[in-house]
Amino acid sequence: MLDSIKHYVKLLRIRQLVEVERRKRADLPSRFDGLPPDVWDLSITGNGHLACGEIDLVEVARRYGTPLHVINRARLIKDYSAFVGAFRRHLPKVQLATSYKTNPLPAVLSELHRAGTWAEVISPFELWLALELKVPPDKIVLNGPGKGRESVDLAVSRGIGLINIDGPDEIPWVVESAQRWGRQQRVGLRVVTSVGWSSQFGTRIDAGESLAAFAQISRHPELLACGIHVHLGTGIKNVDAYVRAIKEILEFSCVLQTQLGIRINCYDFGGGFAVPTVRSMDGWDGRMVSLGYPARMPIPADCPGPADYAAPIARLIRDFHPGPDETMPQLLFEPGRAITSSAQTLLLSVLTVKRPASGLPKLILDGGKNITMPLEWETHQLLPANKLNEVDLEAYDIFGPLCHPGDIVMRNKLLPQMRPGDVISIMDAGAYFIPNQMNFSFPRPSAIMLDGASIREIRSRETYADIVRLDALDLVDGRV
Repeated sequence: MLDSIKHYVKLLRIRQLVEVERRKRADLPSRFDGLPPDVWDLSITGNGHLACGEIDLVEVARRYGTPLHVINRARLIKDYSAFVGAFRRHLPKVQLATSYKTNPLPAVLSELHRAGTWAEVISPFELWLALELKVPPDKIVLNGPGKGRESVDLAVSRGIGLINIDGPDEIPWVVESAQRWGRQQRVGLRVVTSVGWSSQFGTRIDAGESLAAFAQISRHPELLACGIHVHLGTGIKNVDAYVRAIKEILEFSCVLQTQLGIRINCYDFGGGFAVPTVRSMDGWDGRMVSLGYPARMPIPADCPGPADYAAPIARLIRDFHPGPDETMPQLLFEPGRAITSSAQTLLLSVLTVKRPASGLPKLILDGGKNITMPLEWETHQLLPANKLNEVDLEAYDIFGPLCHPGDIVMRNKLLPQMRPGDVISIMDAGAYFIPNQMNFSFPRPSAIMLDGASIREIRSRETYADIVRLDALDLVDGRV
């Protein structure tokens, strides 16, 4: 009896959510769940193919093979310019540092650096990569809760612009390296406010940890305490959360000035800004999908834009720093997702269509959880790239090629009638797809960048030999 009541209540709640979604989406275009290709600056050709400018992405998929990442350079630079421009309209000293962990494709990073971004890195590999890409050391920011002595020493030796210390244990490492290399190192401290991530990250302001850490830093002439760093999370669609956190940081900076004589001239407000075409899942999404409902899709109007954040943040900064522009502190942002997400598409091919005796037909694609990990916790648009002029007729469960029951790409997705060889496009593949990919039974995909009418391969497809290149292979008859 109790189970029946719980089931009824769950169904009632799901029906309510479905109705709420229906009302919220009433003003959106009826096709493509309100998320047509032009949202990503893409178009539909006369024969129903997905296109980027004059380039037919279905033809690209056939030429280069799938899985294939496609980066639209124009959209990448457009999103960077929109973000930084929104803040620079209000404040004079605003700089973006490209988040390497979000999308470590060297060609993508290089394009953003040429546009004017710094580098934000959190590991020895990322620091090495930034230096290999010839980013000036004074335009590199080192963050992260697990830097290790190797990263710290390399950063100090090369004169990195800012090391954001995550906790007291890192302070002696920076001091020792600064002494070894004869430098005074600029440092900030990651703090935890009343909103956003805490867990293993940073030092708490409200517990006195941040003040104690700054006091320890101030005792070492090898360190120049100049910054405060915060990172609230990922995929955040809440302006008030940022405003509240930044207000707490600005108040704390006044305490530092009064009690320790430390003047903060660099505020690193991190990233975590959401994009309007990706939706973070909650507990109800899984329940809805299990009962045959499609995933709730993103609603662009639910997501604030850069201008929505910039105006209130700028007012706060000027309230606490009322002087002329030349005396204003520097503001750093690290908006990985907000810059790279919507500029990248993942093209996959249908390997087979299975029609069981009961249940929905099943599409098996040539890429699954091995290269689409973010679909585990986010809802993205999925488009039938070669059938955009056809009517959606069937709901499908979509899987990857892995021999694993959890290799689910999407459930209950309404599409035209699909056949082997059809091309699927997963949108917003520019944030956390690349760093979360793995060669689970299959090589990792290649990537191309589109720039007007030109196509440039920026990553080769991994070969079988690449997968085992670092392994000791047994020899048979003297051969591998």
